[in-house]
Amino acid sequence: MLARSQMGGPWSRAQQIARAFLSRGHEVTLAWGDDGNCVDPVASTFEIPVPSPLGLPEAIARHTFPLASHLGLMGRKPVHSFEEVLWLTGSLDYRYSCAAVEKLREFMRSWRPDVVYSEFNLAAVIAARAEGIPCVGSGSQPTTVAYASNPRKSAGIRRLLREMDMPVPASSLTILEGMERRFIPSCPSLEPEVGDRATYCGFLGEVPQLDACSTDRDCAVVYLGSGSVPAGVAVRVGRQLSSALGCDAYVAGVPEAVFAAADREVHCAPRLNFAELLPRARVMVHHGGQNSMMDALAYEVPQVVVPGRVFERQFNAEAVERTRCGVAARAPKPALIAEAALRLVNETSLSDGLARLRDELSELGGTERIVREVEKLLAARPEND
Repeated sequence: MLARSQMGGPWSRAQQIARAFLSRGHEVTLAWGDDGNCVDPVASTFEIPVPSPLGLPEAIARHTFPLASHLGLMGRKPVHSFEEVLWLTGSLDYRYSCAAVEKLREFMRSWRPDVVYSEFNLAAVIAARAEGIPCVGSGSQPTTVAYASNPRKSAGIRRLLREMDMPVPASSLTILEGMERRFIPSCPSLEPEVGDRATYCGFLGEVPQLDACSTDRDCAVVYLGSGSVPAGVAVRVGRQLSSALGCDAYVAGVPEAVFAAADREVHCAPRLNFAELLPRARVMVHHGGQNSMMDALAYEVPQVVVPGRVFERQFNAEAVERTRCGVAARAPKPALIAEAALRLVNETSLSDGLARLRDELSELGGTERIVREVEKLLAARPEND
């Protein structure tokens, strides 16, 4: 999945899955785009088009949407379904879909892959189906039609499918659910209703050894996403946390700076190494993104989730509360978030499900299971008898 806004999750997951196939001796090519998210590829690449948000002219989209993200304007718009996400990014635009599908088909004809893996990329699924190549990919409960959809946003993709003489579902999300296998980087406790042809695989990355973590949890970590809230609000959250918990705070996704807070410090940076910080963290405050939630669970760090008005983040916030791994703060207000974090630290029952959930996620096989399942799927095809 490509987008003009800063969005590291899809690319990082694609990289992890690519590494797993490479480690088993398979040849891998990553489709990438010049969207600012696809960096340091772990395998060979070929370039596909990047969608323009809302189908706007490229020259406008390149400047308007990064500015809106920087000002936190994106977090003010409610997003009710993954179909709306695809529409907002421009992935459902007819002209873009035609260009992306054709580019992918050209490559598939020349390279003839055994299988296509789609990280929420509709064009890849359509192209693979048109070329008769098995297609599998990532999935989640919030991206299913049963959870939420908005078929009115999918007129462009339906037009393309009609022109290709392919089945035309009402919702574009049905295309993703129609893959031969969907891999859910989660577990039944977090996502109990993922639909058909789904395989839970838990943590994608290597699960850290907790005995290597510091027993003296001495900091708080904050990441409120890109464009969800203005940078100034995220910094104020760090300051409030530092004061409320009496520890240093680290704030990611904001300009680099260090602020004094009583006898503590608030460290701010565009990017932080969570693998270094989470073993020390008393609490992690984040926007409800899948990667952030999983990072906190991997290190058994209590979470304060600030989901804003985005459907998937709200789903994750509810799941974190339901499994007793943290609490949700329903508004991005620094004082409210600090109060939630203090309550979470003081009331250990609010996070007493962390160890159990981490164990459940750890036992599902991760990227190794994805590779094994794909190998079995291909071996079972009639042409491989």
